[in-house]
Amino acid sequence: MKITEVTATSVTVPMEAPLRWSLGVETGTTRSLIEVRTDQGISGIGETYGGPATEHAIAIARPFVLGLDPLETAVLQHRLSVFNTSYETSVPAVVRAGIEMACLDAAGKALRLPVYKLLGGGTRDRIETSAYLFYRYHDPTGTIGGELSHASMLERTRQLVRDHGFRVIKYKGGVLPPEEEFECLRLLRNAFPDAKLRWDPNAAWSVETSIRMGQRLLAEGIELEYLEDPTANLEGMSQVRKAVPIPLATNMCLVAWEQLAPGIRARSVDIILSDVHFWGGFRQNQRMMAVAEAFQLGVGMHSDRELGVSTAAMLHLAAASPYLRYAIDSHYHDQVDDVITEPFRYREGHFAVPDGPGLGVTLDPEKVEKYHRLYQESGAVNEFFDPRRPGWVPAWPIF
Repeated sequence: MKITEVTATSVTVPMEAPLRWSLGVETGTTRSLIEVRTDQGISGIGETYGGPATEHAIAIARPFVLGLDPLETAVLQHRLSVFNTSYETSVPAVVRAGIEMACLDAAGKALRLPVYKLLGGGTRDRIETSAYLFYRYHDPTGTIGGELSHASMLERTRQLVRDHGFRVIKYKGGVLPPEEEFECLRLLRNAFPDAKLRWDPNAAWSVETSIRMGQRLLAEGIELEYLEDPTANLEGMSQVRKAVPIPLATNMCLVAWEQLAPGIRARSVDIILSDVHFWGGFRQNQRMMAVAEAFQLGVGMHSDRELGVSTAAMLHLAAASPYLRYAIDSHYHDQVDDVITEPFRYREGHFAVPDGPGLGVTLDPEKVEKYHRLYQESGAVNEFFDPRRPGWVPAWPIF
């Protein structure tokens, strides 16, 4: 089986209500749906970050992908990584990931095997997820969202736990002053004493603020599963880790191969959050996890507004990764819709791993067309701005 074509279609799917974070507002997600076609009439689908840059990268990648067997993912990665010297010739890791995703989907369909078996086999058939908790503005109707106070955040958490059965709560910070967010965190801990609790300021704090807040957590006996990216870069995280005995996780300061050695050498983090896109695909994530296991670092999984194709990919990767021991993150409950025919459903805080051939999901042509039109009308979602935050300056650290 040989690849005869690779294409990309960008879509924009709105969020239920605008999500706030340290660098702006997430009003939706723009993704590129990648399709590889083969000489046997079998097509595979992938997903990655969308927009003009991805479409440009697909055009650069096309001649290096055509003619490959979809199972030749090592050759694919080698060909596409050699030319990462400039924008004109670069195929970023996130695009390589989307192409690899589509290749293994096609290979799985041809072999009638789910992707997790192509990755070495599944160690579980369902994956636990966290209740990803954001401060939100109201939606345009004024009826959804509006979590701007501690009381409303607490009620939102109760709703998510009640509706989906979450046992892990991830509190997205970096929006309010740390002292205010600390009060909300205390309410969450008191309301859900048995839940595993995470706090993610998205690198909004200085090193000094990070140490101060970490010491306050210890003094008041508020236990976290981990504190995620309180401050920026490997050096800053290393200083915080030395001063505060709370596990530190990252999906910001250690997200690429060239950062692994210095991050481990500086003892900057305790937990690396894998990402099927950032690291460049399934195989690259598996390589990273092997390094993490060798150095006894924990592994979780990051989320950044995936649609159904990438959600399926995350579940296959998690199923085939026994060393990944933390509940994965997902934005799925905050999205208004999806582009697949059978959207995922939470069951007792878990997603079932698809067991059909390939990724086990199918695109809905009408939904793809609908959200492709929205992309054409509105362009790629720009999240790096918050016009309603006083004195807004989009730069780290904020506090």
